[in-house]
Amino acid sequence: MKRIARMATHVPVLTRAFDLSEGDVLEIGTGYFSTTLLDWLCAISGRKLVSYETDLRWYEKAKRMQSDYHDIIFVENWDTIPLDEKHWGLAFIDHSPHTRRSVDIKRLKDKAEYIVAHDTEPRSEKLYGYPDIYSLFKYRFDYKKVEPWTSVLSNFHTLTKFKA
Repeated sequence: MKRIARMATHVPVLTRAFDLSEGDVLEIGTGYFSTTLLDWLCAISGRKLVSYETDLRWYEKAKRMQSDYHDIIFVENWDTIPLDEKHWGLAFIDHSPHTRRSVDIKRLKDKAEYIVAHDTEPRSEKLYGYPDIYSLFKYRFDYKKVEPWTSVLSNFHTLTKFKA
């Protein structure tokens, strides 16, 4: 699979999670596919989207989508993001450094209805620290049709409405 296509393997799962969720949407780490998709979905549904980014190049690309319903925020340190100060309907995790993903998923475990994490296939999951957080969740769904895999985690919903 071409590299650019590998960057979009989360799109079917992210779209389904958006459709099943309600409330504000969180994106940690921006990208061509996730930021554009979530921006469009939030625009037509009237939901709030907050995107955080530490890489200035990605921030500059994403900030063009800034609007009344979409906040795009540059941060120098992921620890400064107030992730756990509110409840999120959906959180998408796809940022770097890789080891940071499990840290932020832990912070969101009881604050997000659905957490969608990219790059969860066995070859990559240890790099991202995912095995350390799986046991924190009641429910897990792995989308394995294309690599890299995408997983959904929740302590609120059974995830039976996702299909492998």
